[in-house]
Amino acid sequence: MLEPRLIPRPRPAAGGATPVRGLATWRGLLRLARLRFLLYNLLPVGLAVAVSVHQGHPLDLRWYAVAQLFAWTVHVMTHFCNEYFDLEADRANVYFTPWTGGSRALVDGLVTPMVSLGAGFVLFGLSTLMVAIMPSWQGRLLATAAVVLAWFYTAPPLRLNYRGAGELTVAAILNGLWPAVAVVLQAGTVPWLLLAVLAPTALLQVARMMVMNLGDRRSDAMVGKRTLPVIVGYRPAVRLIVTAQPVAYGMLTAFAALGWVPWLVWAAMVATAPLSVWLVLQLRRGAMGDLDPGRMTPVVFWASNHVSLIVAAAMLGVLLDAARRSADTGALAVLGAILAGYGLLFAHRLWLARRVAARPDPAAGPTARG
Repeated sequence: MLEPRLIPRPRPAAGGATPVRGLATWRGLLRLARLRFLLYNLLPVGLAVAVSVHQGHPLDLRWYAVAQLFAWTVHVMTHFCNEYFDLEADRANVYFTPWTGGSRALVDGLVTPMVSLGAGFVLFGLSTLMVAIMPSWQGRLLATAAVVLAWFYTAPPLRLNYRGAGELTVAAILNGLWPAVAVVLQAGTVPWLLLAVLAPTALLQVARMMVMNLGDRRSDAMVGKRTLPVIVGYRPAVRLIVTAQPVAYGMLTAFAALGWVPWLVWAAMVATAPLSVWLVLQLRRGAMGDLDPGRMTPVVFWASNHVSLIVAAAMLGVLLDAARRSADTGALAVLGAILAGYGLLFAHRLWLARRVAARPDPAAGPTARG
């Protein structure tokens, strides 16, 4: 049952949208691709390869590159496909933030919907070719599952994100299938250590997606998009997100106590717990309740980056524990450099976010992006 404030109302027109004639501009395509979200993909793939090295397997740079390119290709494919099938919901959303409500490239008329769908099909074909070249049936099976779930995240007939399964789908891909593909390409199997490390991060990923969908809940309800916050309502959704935080860290601690996760990895991951505390406090103070973009933006930003940072911490912990076990120093140096590169890019992203937040917004109001 929908909360009263979510009862569908007439959809507002997309202000300022000018139809595009002909092919999309490069600027529009780049905005549609939402490349900044691809930074996260370095982490689950890198973590999986780090676990492989930790388990004594040699680093195969060729298959590492294939796994990384595959994750990026599927991710951008999802953006193109998702924006096409989510256009009605994005048009109805007048309180979007830089992290929610889509790229606005289709809504603002920078790209035609058919160009978005066509680009998605091209990347679907490229993803399929990458699946075909994988050397084992296990890798091909896992990669195929990732492509199928990513495509049907919003595409019919499954439309998983319209049927209360979108949050779980994202976690299954980002914190499950992508790293599983990467580690199988390296080691031929999925080590238990990787599963134990990924399980609490997957739970936090579900909570993170619920936070993102809290910001879209009114427009989603208007167009019949039944995400978990729309299905259960605002307050129960907040309670689920809050509960997921201690459960995830408790799960991690239990796995460490059982010997499934090295204590060095546990310590690195637990260091991110203050972000959970901050998120809980913000949600309890109603930061997502009034759908004000200015209040929502820092919450969705840090909810998203909380998951990134705990996966980065897991990768750091695995590398440190592997070094303690005298793993291959060359492989550790390569993976350490990738993790350091992520750290620099994240610092740059944080600097940009603070710079934008400090800049006066002449368009401040209900449709400002915050």
